[in-house]
Amino acid sequence: MKKLIYILLMVVAVSSSCKKDDETPGTAMKAMAGEWFLRYSTDGGATWSSGYTHFSTYNTAANSSTEMYLDDLESFWEFKGKVTVDLNSKSFSGKDVENQYYDSKFTVTDGKLNVKGTTAPASGTVADELTFKVTFSDDDDELVYLFSGYKKTGFLEDEH
Repeated sequence: MKKLIYILLMVVAVSSSCKKDDETPGTAMKAMAGEWFLRYSTDGGATWSSGYTHFSTYNTAANSSTEMYLDDLESFWEFKGKVTVDLNSKSFSGKDVENQYYDSKFTVTDGKLNVKGTTAPASGTVADELTFKVTFSDDDDELVYLFSGYKKTGFLEDEH
């Protein structure tokens, strides 16, 4: 009898540990969330900054399917705020978004996640692409910054 119970316990343990990754629940922003390496341009993309800045997109505490955080991780302009998301089109925007790093606002337009839309520069790995435009309330020049780049690949040569 002990042998039968042991076998049953083993079967249950093995079958419960074989759950597929796609069955694991995620956050509402799972499709849009990630770490990114982005460059910026102030002339519509004709000239890009030489270096990449580290960005992050992630879920809000409310686990909303219509908003996410856009966060430059204090590496470019120090801006972080909630933007509105359309998961079907993988687009995002926000007008007069409250900056959570300091007292200012920013506006995001034309935000888009392109699945497998670019290639990481060093490894050549196909990666998701993130693009958006942003203006800042505290920018005297009133420039429109165009950001574009790729999702973190996990390869050290693609880290910046």
